[in-house]
Amino acid sequence: MGPLKELVGGNVMWLKASERGRLLDIGCGNGYFLVQMRDLGWDVVGVEPDPKAVKVARDHFGLRVFQGTLEEAKFPDDSFDVITMNHVIEHVPDPIGLLSECRRILKPNGKLVVVTPNIKSLGRYLFGKSWVHWDPPRHLFLFSSKSLRTCAEKAGLKVQRLWTPAKGALWMWMTSRLIKCDGFIPGGLLNKVSLRLKMEMIMFWTVEYIINRFRYVGEELALEASK
Repeated sequence: MGPLKELVGGNVMWLKASERGRLLDIGCGNGYFLVQMRDLGWDVVGVEPDPKAVKVARDHFGLRVFQGTLEEAKFPDDSFDVITMNHVIEHVPDPIGLLSECRRILKPNGKLVVVTPNIKSLGRYLFGKSWVHWDPPRHLFLFSSKSLRTCAEKAGLKVQRLWTPAKGALWMWMTSRLIKCDGFIPGGLLNKVSLRLKMEMIMFWTVEYIINRFRYVGEELALEASK
């Protein structure tokens, strides 16, 4: 998979163009991803705890979004063909419980796709305490490929694929460099991106992509699992 193909694949959570069905996005925010998938032919539903984001998703995009947690939504068994979670599992106090609930509401041949920061990424080693994905106190857990696989298996899921995309390297480099220099991510972030920093971002992304073909050091973990 080439670097640009990896970026495009990540935008649709690596779902295939031939796939269709009922899709649940957990932590859907304002619904941008759901709108994109709806336009591709999916029957979409979201779960989001932030009332302001839910209002945008409902009023502006006309989406079906439950306000609250997945457990509070109480979806029936075998409800969804696909469940996606993009940078959500690191925020919850009980990752295995969340994955178990996903398993319950997946259809027998359904698919769960999870994306989360990789604690063993190249960026984490390079930036140390300035690595953006530490993000305390919002991030309660950070995973390696081994620990994420263990959580999925303890939840009764069958891991089909587990890999480390490098697609998050651009954003990670920009934000971590600013944290290292300023001690925080400043407001007006885009105004802080100099030409030099943009070049550094592209160079780091390229290097990480190449190394990641031989060692799993991408900035994110991506898990695909089934019942």
